[in-house]
Amino acid sequence: MLIAQITDFHIVDPGGLMADRVDPAEGLSQAIELINALDPQPDLVLATGDLVNGGSPTQYDHLISILDDLAAPLLPIPGNHDDRTEMRRRFGRLPTGAADDRIDFVVDDYELRLVCLDTSIPGRINGQVTADQMAWLDHQLAAQPDRPTLVVQHHPPFPSGIPWMDRDNGIAGADLEESVLRRHSHVEAVLCGHLHRCVHRRFGGTVASAWPSTAAQLTLDFRDSPPSYTNEPRAVALHKFSDGALASHLVPIVDADRWVPSWSR
Repeated sequence: MLIAQITDFHIVDPGGLMADRVDPAEGLSQAIELINALDPQPDLVLATGDLVNGGSPTQYDHLISILDDLAAPLLPIPGNHDDRTEMRRRFGRLPTGAADDRIDFVVDDYELRLVCLDTSIPGRINGQVTADQMAWLDHQLAAQPDRPTLVVQHHPPFPSGIPWMDRDNGIAGADLEESVLRRHSHVEAVLCGHLHRCVHRRFGGTVASAWPSTAAQLTLDFRDSPPSYTNEPRAVALHKFSDGALASHLVPIVDADRWVPSWSR
């Protein structure tokens, strides 16, 4: 199974900019172009939250107009910039519910099972998983203990080492999640967004990872500095499941040449 992961699009109204400088529509279009050119095509494209920047209907209209070009099936989850009601209206694969109901769900259609968690708190930038939610996760993982599984969520359940991000944008309840995951050895990985960087960490007996944005990356700064962005490349993640294990690749969205050296002919 091949999964493409794109995250943190931060789509704004047409003609607008994200973080004063970036056209996020351009970045998402470039990511879609890269994915559409893949051979083989991915079985699924995961969109791990912050699909739009302000949760407005016009931003979701703009988002959908861009996503119409994507060839592979899309599975989105919400981030802290998203609106649950608007997401449910736009994406038929999501479970129904009220505005305050988390968008937690399971996808059983593929070789890898996906358990998707809504870590967002309406009106807040930080995230949370609750005891009830973790009891649900425990139940879902216990239901098919022999099935390789991915847990998918927006907020990473680990600190990044970037002080302002961990302080202001972290997740509550990570200890509960770690305890649940340690009971289930069939979880291949926890796939996240939110950090606008590629970050991996051991967590709960598996590997948790955050992946770069299709819009702009956050500056890597281990000092307690103000938030800032960098023009490091936008990127797509590719997760290849074969021979019973997951291998993950970072693919920068850049003009990259390819050549065959003489020794390989």
